[in-house]
Order: sequence, then C-alpha cells, then structure tokens
Amino acid sequence: MSIIGAALAMLVSCAAPSMVFADEQGKEAIEDLEKAARDSAKGATSKAAKELDEAEKHLIKENEAHPYAEPMKQISGDAPKAEADRKAFRELKKAEKDAKKKVAGDAADEAKKALSDVKEKEKAP
Repeated sequence: MSIIGAALAMLVSCAAPSMVFADEQGKEAIEDLEKAARDSAKGATSKAAKELDEAEKHLIKENEAHPYAEPMKQISGDAPKAEADRKAFRELKKAEKDAKKKVAGDAADEAKKALSDVKEKEKAP
C-alpha cells in the first residue's frame, strides 16, 4: 500500500504547480477585465484594448495549464467550465473589437460580460 500512496502523493505534487499557475492566471485575467471595464466606461478605449489583450493572454495560459475549452464530452451542461470559457472568449473578442473601434460603452458592457463569465468559470466544479 505504501507504493500506491507514494505514487499518489507524487501525482498530486506534480499536478499542484500547474493548478496554482492556472489559478494565478485566472486571477490575473479577472483583474485585467475589471480594469478594462472601468477604462472602457471612462472612454479610455486604447488602454482598455491593451488590458483586454492581456486578459486574453492570461486566459490562454490558464487553459494551457488546465484546459477547459475542449472537454471530452460535448453534451450541453456537462462541462460548465468549458461553456463559461467559450462565452468569456466570445465576449472578450467583441470587447476588443469595440475598444479598437473606440466604442467605449459597448466595450465596457462586453468586458463586464466576459468578467462575469470568467468568474462563473472559476466557481464551476
């Protein structure tokens, strides 16, 4: 039994750093999205576009460390993290597009939606 216990402990210790990295990337994405929503609402669309780009990079890194976007099963409701992830990327792209077009109100609304989706993903089982 001690061999199995040691193997399990090793598996958990190897997985832990990637989970910590994924959690950190998720937090960074949330911070960037919050900043982007505030800046878009103020009309600072250039600054918001940069923050949205950074948020997207953090979400991509998070997915590399712990992928949610492509679950094994594609049954609706079966992968809540994956669904929230897809929604977040969709809204993030819309927000980036509007920020680059200098449509501040729409960019702010879409950044808030992306932020909500990322928070939903972080809470999902």
